[in-house]
Amino acid sequence: MSSARDGGLVDLGDTAPSPRPWPQAPPPVGPPSRSAAGGGPRRRHAAPAEDASRAGAARAGTARGGQARGGEARGGEVRGGTRPGGYNPALDGLRAVAVLCVLGYHMAALGGGYLGVDAFLVLSGFLITGLLLAERDRTGGISLKAFYVRRAFRLMPAYYAFVGIGAVLVVLLKTHADQIDFLDNAVTSLLYVNDYFRVFRPDSGGAWFGHVWSLSLEEQFYLLWPVALVAICRREALARRLPAILFGGAVTVAVWRAGLADAGVSGDRTYFALDTRSDSLLIGCALAAWLRASRLAARDAAPGPSRAARAGGASVLARIQAALPVLGPLALGALVVLVLTVPENGAKTTIMDRGGYTGVALLAAVLILALDQGRPAWLFRTLGCGPLAWLGRISYGFYLWHYPVTGFAGDKLVAKFGRGPATVVAAIIAIGLAAASYYLLERPAQRRRPAWASGRSATTRTAAAGPAGAAPVPVAGGLVDGGLVDGGLAGGGLVGGGVAEPAGLAASVALPAGEGTMRLAGPARLSGEATMRLRFGRRGGARP
Repeated sequence: MSSARDGGLVDLGDTAPSPRPWPQAPPPVGPPSRSAAGGGPRRRHAAPAEDASRAGAARAGTARGGQARGGEARGGEVRGGTRPGGYNPALDGLRAVAVLCVLGYHMAALGGGYLGVDAFLVLSGFLITGLLLAERDRTGGISLKAFYVRRAFRLMPAYYAFVGIGAVLVVLLKTHADQIDFLDNAVTSLLYVNDYFRVFRPDSGGAWFGHVWSLSLEEQFYLLWPVALVAICRREALARRLPAILFGGAVTVAVWRAGLADAGVSGDRTYFALDTRSDSLLIGCALAAWLRASRLAARDAAPGPSRAARAGGASVLARIQAALPVLGPLALGALVVLVLTVPENGAKTTIMDRGGYTGVALLAAVLILALDQGRPAWLFRTLGCGPLAWLGRISYGFYLWHYPVTGFAGDKLVAKFGRGPATVVAAIIAIGLAAASYYLLERPAQRRRPAWASGRSATTRTAAAGPAGAAPVPVAGGLVDGGLVDGGLAGGGLVGGGVAEPAGLAASVALPAGEGTMRLAGPARLSGEATMRLRFGRRGGARP
């Protein structure tokens, strides 16, 4: 089983909400620079595909030599670590490890490999929520229309090709019963209701659609969650309690699933359905919302009656960051043990339905937080190494094609070569098909996405100014934060890819409160990696 993905009704970009619960946050702490660890600073690769499987809270990394890679506009990096808007290769590496676990599960070589699904779900919730909140910080609203268009261009071309090729093969090679089953699954998967179809037909799917239930589950989430987030953000009291609301939702789902399991429902009902599996997604969402609120608390030094509460939030983040060098590897080790020991999922409910999936999601959230913060640095560098990061970027195609490949390998290769060698061959074939899908179909489709949906030609808006010397500066298609140009969005659970760099920027620059506004003289054409550093002098009455 496997997963991962992301995706208006109302465009709030034209409204200017008064108090904004999430002003632009400062960069998170990342791994130490290689000068401190023995070498030069890391250089980022391509950004993961647009909004969502696809890293930190709104990621669009700097491509080597200024080359665009697939999804949305990109920016720079902070030396020594990632930042909101910076590409995090370690999260792509985590995605690669998870999808390899899923392949091992479908090859019957790794009994608990299905837990890779849970890692995808947590990562999806984390990335998508971070992207949506970052868009609201940058523009004052969330464009649902642009979000859904980005999702369509990212997901549909490869998926339609997958379904079309399967249709040809099943007509040529399969029986009439197989063709009917293929048609049922194709229709329900294209309508993104295959997860509930599998609740009633758990043995359906054949050799082609046995894994698409999780895509339907995530698409349902991506359809509903942005709308809910827009509604929550309209009420400041709710917006400020967003992490607690999301975590409470995850607990509610876990209790609901355990209640169904105790009532005697089948394991298929608790495993496939959105209402019983969304706790993992909500935990990822809660992590993104909490991390953003904590960064805001750490940054906001303004005096006021709530200053003590903000300082408390910053203190909690600092203590957790200090513990991440231990907590991150422990979470990874616990997940490895669980993958090797959890019971097989099937028609009977297990301990996983009674809190087990929630526990796995919490461990995955701790690991994601450690990677997002770059602590410990050795774990960040290991999962962010080139091969794993690359596999993470093409993991959407890998996910689509691995299931029919494992069906072929299980039938034809295991008896001849053994399960281990057959699994390696299946992985190589799936990687080849995924690379072809990514470079021949997914990236060309991304380049044809409308510019208005990518944020590259969005109308420049002035963000609410922050403390002197730390103001977010909107530009066309991005913003300047901490001296780095970031244009657009990236990220999303299983989906990987990159983004096109804006050819030129003519931007209004929002100075700190009371400083006025300036305009850059003429268009500024960027090539390669661009860094803009702005210095603002403090006035006598500047806040501490």
